[in-house]
Amino acid sequence: MARLQLSVKGVDWASGLVRPWQHRRPGDGGWTPHQHVAHLLAVEENVFHVRIPRMLVEDRPVFEAWDEGKHISEEYRAEGDIEELAEAFMRAREKTVGFFKDLTSEQWTRVAVWPNGSEVDVAWVAERALAHALEHFVALLNLHQEFDKRHARTWLEGPTRA
Repeated sequence: MARLQLSVKGVDWASGLVRPWQHRRPGDGGWTPHQHVAHLLAVEENVFHVRIPRMLVEDRPVFEAWDEGKHISEEYRAEGDIEELAEAFMRAREKTVGFFKDLTSEQWTRVAVWPNGSEVDVAWVAERALAHALEHFVALLNLHQEFDKRHARTWLEGPTRA
């Protein structure tokens, strides 16, 4: 639970690092930093906030896939500052953590069918939420590596705002 809560701190920190390039697409044509954080928030709200409560009250719910490509192409808007999105993600993660607080052993073992057909328990979903945040934390750090090759300057001068 502590790791799940702390995972957002890395995203928040990395969002600040890439803020000057928040709308810049990487050389491989992948997502912009802003899109990564918007995606994290969308998954938190549309996947975890929907599926976890269902798992706790329904017997073996079967989940449909959430289309991240459709979200980016049809629903994503390059609005708001990346650091504001990161703060919204932190608040959303607190809600996610709240679903897991005070669960009994029996509740942790409740199962559902994930979109890939695998039967998973509530504990697996908690770990998946953690892994998802860490995956995008690493993606943001990799973007920072691509966009800014001279980090000592920033470290010695302190953070600047573009």
